[in-house]
Amino acid sequence: MIDNKISTRVVLQVLPHMNAGGLVRGAIDSAAAQVGAGWAALVASEGGHGVRELERVGAYHFHLPLASKNPIVMFRNVRRLRRLITEHKIDMLHARSRAPAWSALAAARQSGVPLITTFHGTYSHRSRLKRHYNKVMTLGDGVISISQHIADHIREVYGVSDDRMHVIYRGI
Repeated sequence: MIDNKISTRVVLQVLPHMNAGGLVRGAIDSAAAQVGAGWAALVASEGGHGVRELERVGAYHFHLPLASKNPIVMFRNVRRLRRLITEHKIDMLHARSRAPAWSALAAARQSGVPLITTFHGTYSHRSRLKRHYNKVMTLGDGVISISQHIADHIREVYGVSDDRMHVIYRGI
């Protein structure tokens, strides 16, 4: 169990994997900032090369099959995330990808924990089904965009209001 008696906040980021990419870099950088602020930083994913770096910054990793788009696995992930929320007294979930965001949304709503999401890019949105699948990234309590271009896309395609969206540029 995470020792969060001295932590102000406990944040659980959910993402499909910890391999290379902007998604992973953002998760590690956020975790480092959270730890630096005295928070407990937790990440759940299928694992990957970035787990070592994540743990070096003082964050904790939980291995869950969050890359799966199989509805049965996604449904089971809701229960797994709820268990983590309860066991580690999670204050907030942060979803960084669509498949894990669906599980995180359900777990957050069932647990009464806020959910924020981060749009790391523009997703294909030509079909109604694809727009519905993508929309999960707009259903949390707040939406982070990594650039003004992405924010404009979110506003135009998904109708997210400015009061729910925050542009946070990636670090250097």
